[in-house]
Amino acid sequence: MRLPEVSVVVCTHNRASSLRLTLTALAAQRTLADITWELVVVDNNSTDATQSVVQRFSATSSITTRYVFVKAQGLSRARNAGIAESRADVIAFTDDDVDPATDWVYRIAAALHGAETDIIGGRILPKWSRTPPRWLQERPTLHGALAIMDHPRPAEVLDARHVPGVWGANMAFRRRVFKRVGVFDTRRGLVGTTLHRGEEIDLVGRALTAGCRAVYDPSVIVSHRIAPERMRVRYLSRLYFQRAEGEALARPATATFAFDLSPLAYRLAARAIAIWLGAMACRRPDALERWLDCCAAVGSIRGRQKSRRPPAPAHPPTGV
Repeated sequence: MRLPEVSVVVCTHNRASSLRLTLTALAAQRTLADITWELVVVDNNSTDATQSVVQRFSATSSITTRYVFVKAQGLSRARNAGIAESRADVIAFTDDDVDPATDWVYRIAAALHGAETDIIGGRILPKWSRTPPRWLQERPTLHGALAIMDHPRPAEVLDARHVPGVWGANMAFRRRVFKRVGVFDTRRGLVGTTLHRGEEIDLVGRALTAGCRAVYDPSVIVSHRIAPERMRVRYLSRLYFQRAEGEALARPATATFAFDLSPLAYRLAARAIAIWLGAMACRRPDALERWLDCCAAVGSIRGRQKSRRPPAPAHPPTGV
């Protein structure tokens, strides 16, 4: 059978050393002779040796590789540039701190062979840089914040926010999805070191509403390299705060939205803080989770405060 061609898009920002490992994993892909694939590396305004890393890889690899520089900061902008630069019918995405399995490209092409499925999400396994602390090992509910999705069974994705789902480290789309519902919302997603999120969930949600079919396939596997700094409460606190802040910023603005911060938002934040303080005072085992709830509640308020600007388009124009 003739499998669809695949364009692999890797977006990167100031992670030259990590990107080198990802490119090495992609160079080790084992594919059949009837699979054609290419690599598009999008440099999102890096100031390190990223361009040199890509140039050296391209000079020695048999993989067709293109380097794209995008000055405007933002992961969604970079991914949209990768879509525009790619040439295949299937566009797969992974990150610059991820090692795809050696059959990753083949599995994506096989999963999207035929006309039934439009979007594929896959398994994201942790590759710990050191043994994670006990508090993290004992809280698998926090693993999703570290982009770990170890769901063992295939499933149809009916709600973009549910697990298993389609997450940025391991996902692929037919080009027709972007033509139908548009590309990534540039108000969402990472911007430099700011940990806003939600761009892939937003896109998949729009696609599902438009009648596209999304599937989670656990045989499509990548390993996510988790650095020591991400195994700290400080990092998770910042993530929960900024993720909620970004979600609030991306909500449609109204004439009074910036100035009429709902009293309910403040009450919810005050309640979250009170619950956390009670958990701390009683030494309850859920004190960390309650603290992260506080971070999210305050982040949401901060996002509302920052929304003193004219409304932005819901998502970039269609037509890829």
